[in-house]
Amino acid sequence: MRIDELEQEDSDIEWFAVDGAGYVVHFSSGGGVLPESVASSQETLLHLHQYFLALPDTASAALVQVEANAEKSGRNYQNAVRYARRGLFSFDKTLLNKHLDSKYHLVARPVNPLTIKDIPEPISTLLLHTRLPIAVLEKTQVVISDVA
Repeated sequence: MRIDELEQEDSDIEWFAVDGAGYVVHFSSGGGVLPESVASSQETLLHLHQYFLALPDTASAALVQVEANAEKSGRNYQNAVRYARRGLFSFDKTLLNKHLDSKYHLVARPVNPLTIKDIPEPISTLLLHTRLPIAVLEKTQVVISDVA
């Protein structure tokens, strides 16, 4: 089932993508527009959530790098840390409830990033539906309007 525009605007939806270098990325939408590849299937999104939340923390989980000022933003960054501890880069929507704005900022960076090669079938197939045209390794901000 598709995630409609009203639900996207009213919800902070967590979604996933693969960047141009093959790294796995987590996003919190903050009421923003989702890429069509994400919005097209609530079921796919649920499968991805279940998979990533079931992963154990990485061996270097304690070394996850939380970006400066994450605590000062007033938003709960612990979810971002939870995903980064499992190897995902975690980005949050910069301007909450600005539905059409597509800017995100890095909240937590994994020490040992997870790549698409680390993900088993059929999860990797689902994950590859949403691809970033850039590599996030050195990025602290991304604009997701060009997501494929």
